[in-house]
Amino acid sequence: MFGRDVTRTERAIVIAALAYMAVYIPYLLVQMRRAANGEQVSPEAIFPFHFLGMGLNFMALIVTIRDLYLRPFANANAKLTWILLILVTGGIGWLVYVFKYAFKPRMSANAL
Repeated sequence: MFGRDVTRTERAIVIAALAYMAVYIPYLLVQMRRAANGEQVSPEAIFPFHFLGMGLNFMALIVTIRDLYLRPFANANAKLTWILLILVTGGIGWLVYVFKYAFKPRMSANAL
């Protein structure tokens, strides 16, 4: 269990969270621009999708923290550094970790 790589389900959760952010952020910016121009904007229309995205991102955070816990690092402080980077910088630290480590196979602790 501890040596296995990210499963298809976990990978799908992370990819769905990334896709959600890729759609939601531009949509939010467009709505803000429309509201700034005086147009009527209905926030209730996006609420179900917003809560879906919150759930997806929370699950992706759990998957990422699990991957971080199971992945061996050469430096003992690397896990603490990554978890702080992910939690303090928000989405930016999470994106960096996901593309640098999460989609790659884990090495065994002996291979380090």
